[in-house]
Amino acid sequence: MTSNIVESDVSGLSSPFGPVPTQSGALDQAGASEIDATGRFDQAAEIADAVISLMRIYGNLKARVANTADPEIAALFLLVRLVKDGPKRAKELADLTSADPSTVSRQVATLVKTGLIERKADPEDGRASILVPTELGVTRVQEHFVNRGQMIEPMIADWPETDRSDFLRLLRCYADRLESRREEVVQTMSKSHHLQSTHHLPPPQHVPTPPPPHASTERSN
Repeated sequence: MTSNIVESDVSGLSSPFGPVPTQSGALDQAGASEIDATGRFDQAAEIADAVISLMRIYGNLKARVANTADPEIAALFLLVRLVKDGPKRAKELADLTSADPSTVSRQVATLVKTGLIERKADPEDGRASILVPTELGVTRVQEHFVNRGQMIEPMIADWPETDRSDFLRLLRCYADRLESRREEVVQTMSKSHHLQSTHHLPPPQHVPTPPPPHASTERSN
């Protein structure tokens, strides 16, 4: 005997894994998932746009400061890393900051000359040397942190404490994730740059293929 179960009856059935979806319900779920994924990608694109805008602003500020400041300012980032992460070899410092070794070498020389760091024998390899911040260098970094706080505070002065805490937590989380996936990000950015470059190339010009030469016709006598 043929069952006369209609769609409304099927929707009420259940299984050990939950309600049995109807065909239209499954399509609705798929459509909702696609819309949700699209919304997440759109939101991620907006976040990327905001991050890029922030990088441009800080890049412009850094360039303006570099044009008026002494060489110690450019080398200050290395000093901060040494104070926070401990003594390191110059090569390790270059890898940590993703900087060119020759640039790091010049900046290290500046820091040594100004008495902010000193070279000491590497306890693991006496033939090599490590870079160690001096007491003056540690004081300089502490002053730098105070100055940075004074720069940021007016921009978030009217934020509620919860917003300040959430912003700090999420920003640190984003920075840590970016650092852990650095190579993947570089590959993605390289692909994007390649696509943009090829997109702006002029379309190839069509060169008509010349017709093949006609074979000479032999005349019979």
